[in-house]
Amino acid sequence: MIDFIGDIHGHYDHLVALLKKMGYTQKNGVYKHPSRRVIFLGDYLDRGPDVRGVVRLVRSMVEAGEAEALIGNHELNTLCFWTPRESGGYLRDHSINKILIHTETLRSYQHYDVELQEMLRFLYTLPLYIETDLFRAQHACFDLSLVDVLKKENITCIQNEEILKRMIDKNNPLCKAVDSLLKGPEMALPKGVTYEDCEGVIRNRTRICWWINPASVSSKELFLQSEGDIPEVSIPEEIRRRNYYHESERPVFFGHYWFTGDVQIIKPNVCCLDYSVASYKKNGKLVAYRFDGESTLTNEHFVYV
Repeated sequence: MIDFIGDIHGHYDHLVALLKKMGYTQKNGVYKHPSRRVIFLGDYLDRGPDVRGVVRLVRSMVEAGEAEALIGNHELNTLCFWTPRESGGYLRDHSINKILIHTETLRSYQHYDVELQEMLRFLYTLPLYIETDLFRAQHACFDLSLVDVLKKENITCIQNEEILKRMIDKNNPLCKAVDSLLKGPEMALPKGVTYEDCEGVIRNRTRICWWINPASVSSKELFLQSEGDIPEVSIPEEIRRRNYYHESERPVFFGHYWFTGDVQIIKPNVCCLDYSVASYKKNGKLVAYRFDGESTLTNEHFVYV
């Protein structure tokens, strides 16, 4: 069946070790399994020491039909980083903070300009989500009402610069849908309440657990923020009323959220596979879930290095 693999962030050696641990072998430059294939959940770039190696491995498996690769927010940000605005500058500002986030990717492709352009073209082809009768998969959050916005326009990937520009335009309906799939929902914190994230940036918004019913939980239960301690705050009514991923839905697989600690299922149908491989301070792991079509997910199907 399918092996879902979470955020890699340039950690090529971890990826090779995980594939080998699951029985994949390299043949003609491509990692293959006799009876299984991989779905990569996005975020191949930035932070780790061998971004170029990761992209080459993932791309080789995709092009050989041995894997599918979703796009993550770091891939979206990279496309924006390299795409000029008509008015000058780039879709993603070249501020010091933004450049630092992309430093390892830039370093990895130093002296490989042609390969960098090939990588960028590859990113345009990566699907925003995958949905079958058995499962759903995306980088961050699946919200059916927002996915329907993409379905109505028959958009499955970014495709080109014109669509990319629409996806980051706050006034375009595509923007909210893509933000949900690749970044997940957030809530603005009350005035004066902030926290410092893992990269030292002071934030006044926090991620929320979109798989929890927000109607009657506390902010401590709803917030998904491991980088800093946020005090208990009131939750606005529009957040209380928002959609959440119900227990009756098919299993959903995603990364993005920098989980730490024990690798485990969130809910019987909700599986996060980002366990902070890019953070040695958090004892990070690269994690896979070996899916055999089950409707109830179990911890025994996890594999990690």
